[in-house]
Amino acid sequence: MKKTVILVCCAMALAACSSTPKSVGINAMPVKLNQAISKADKACTVDADCVAVKKGCCECAGYEAVNQEAAEKVQKVWEKECQLAPCTREMCYVQIDPVCENNVCTGKLKSMDSYFGK
Repeated sequence: MKKTVILVCCAMALAACSSTPKSVGINAMPVKLNQAISKADKACTVDADCVAVKKGCCECAGYEAVNQEAAEKVQKVWEKECQLAPCTREMCYVQIDPVCENNVCTGKLKSMDSYFGK
């Protein structure tokens, strides 16, 4: 009888754990987000065609430049994958200015002055 009660309790605990929403680790860089960015269109003709998207759930993961229309799809993946992501509160100097070079969106790291003013 004791074994049966223990087994039932263990089964209930296991079922409860498996139905709990998954959260991601601290400063996560989800695989699905990485795949969405890799597949994102980076074609452009002018700088305005390009925008910066986060490479991970938190600021310190950095940014990638993609086509403005592709950014909408990446943002949806980011919202789904990173909704429960905890981030550390560290200052990172990883923001980029998206630009179009040779018809491809790229990013140039922002200058330190842009973080602190001139």
